[in-house]
Order: sequence, then structure tokens, then C-alpha cells
Amino acid sequence: MRHPSRPTAILWDFDGTLVDTRAKNMRVNRRIIEEVTGRQAGDFEVMGSQEIYDRAQRLSVNWREFYRLHFGLSEGETDRAGARWTPYQLLDETPTPPLEGIPETLGMVDGIPQGVVSQNCSSNIRSTLSNHGLLGFFRCIIGYTEVANLQQKPAPDGLLLAIDRLTDFAPGVVIYVGDHETDLRTVANTNRELSARGLPVAVIAVAAAYGMNGCEEDWVDRADFRADHPLEIVEIVNRLAP
Repeated sequence: MRHPSRPTAILWDFDGTLVDTRAKNMRVNRRIIEEVTGRQAGDFEVMGSQEIYDRAQRLSVNWREFYRLHFGLSEGETDRAGARWTPYQLLDETPTPPLEGIPETLGMVDGIPQGVVSQNCSSNIRSTLSNHGLLGFFRCIIGYTEVANLQQKPAPDGLLLAIDRLTDFAPGVVIYVGDHETDLRTVANTNRELSARGLPVAVIAVAAAYGMNGCEEDWVDRADFRADHPLEIVEIVNRLAP
């Protein structure tokens, strides 16, 4: 793959790529599911342990599919569950520490505009990053509330919105770092849309193999680059620079 120029922006997934949100997200979903279904969370196999929950998340394309497959929610119930995500995220105080090497990496690439494109809620992302002193590194945060319900990842809408806000689609390469196969699909869909519009922008996928979602080798190998530690992303940026 030939890249037209040095990176114009770096975009990050949030959960499992920047911070470890596994325990918090499971606690929040436990509350949501009990409210929406009227049943105990323990009635659902997927809530049996953190390991089972994490694997189900890893194998689901997005949060809507996760709710449908593992809790049998209808579209309307899924919308209700999604509406409860933000308030419960903001109320829950389960620790969500940055992954090792993330603060240093963000500082070393601070000369390039950075943003977040995630299926978490933007207000929770901002709050978490602010608590860790990391919010200042990001000029743009796109969460699920900034994208239509049926246009969540792997649809390209979130990435396109972030690229527009950060670069105004200036010619160049945008890096997207994620730890889920859906992130790779999102990059592919975004590149198809950019090409269809005739825009001189390419998005490259960096597989965060250091991430918390247990990246599977079959999809990591299909990414443009692999990072086994966040600091390797600095090396990737330097390799792409002319």
C-alpha cells in the first residue's frame, strides 16, 4: 500500500485501546440489562464471568448486536438500553486505568492532531481522559451519540466525521488504532467511502495487539501495522513520515 504523505491525524478507539474499561462496562451493562429486561443479570450466561463477557464483546460486531444476541433485546429495547449507557457510565466509579505506555505515546505524537472514535459515549470518554490528565491530547471525540444508531461501527460515519473535523479531508494519511476486528472493518468501509467521494485521504489500520480485547491473530495479520506496545505506534508514525 502506498501512502500519499505523512500522517495528518491519529484516531484511537477508546475501550481496550486507550484505557481498560472491561470491569466498568460489565458493571454498567449489568444495571442496564436488569432495568430493561426486569430480570437478574445472572440469568444470562454472558454475565457469568468477566472472561465470558469479554469474549462475547470481542466476537460481537457492535453494541447493538451484543444486546440482540446475548439478551434477546428488540430494536426498541436496544434503543432503551443505549439511552441508559451514558448516565450509568457517568455514575459508575469503577477504575479505568490507562494502558501501560499510553500517556507516553500520546505525548510523543502530540504534534499530529489526535482524536477518539468509539462506541462508548463521548461524555464518559472526556470524563475518563480528563481524570487521567489525557484529555488535552485530543482535539476531537466521537462517541456513539454523535453517530446515528444504525450507523455505528463498522459503518464509516464516525471515522469520516472525525477526519472532517480534524483535517477537513486534507490530502494525507489518517491512522486508526483499535483492538477489535470491527475497527479493521471500519477502516475498510471508510476507505471505500473516501474513494467513492474522490477524496485524497487514506486510512491505515493499526492493530492494537497490546489491547484488552484479546486481538485475534487472523484479523491482526490483516491490519496495515501491528503494535504490541503503544510506543510502537510512534515508530509507525516515524516510518510513514517522508
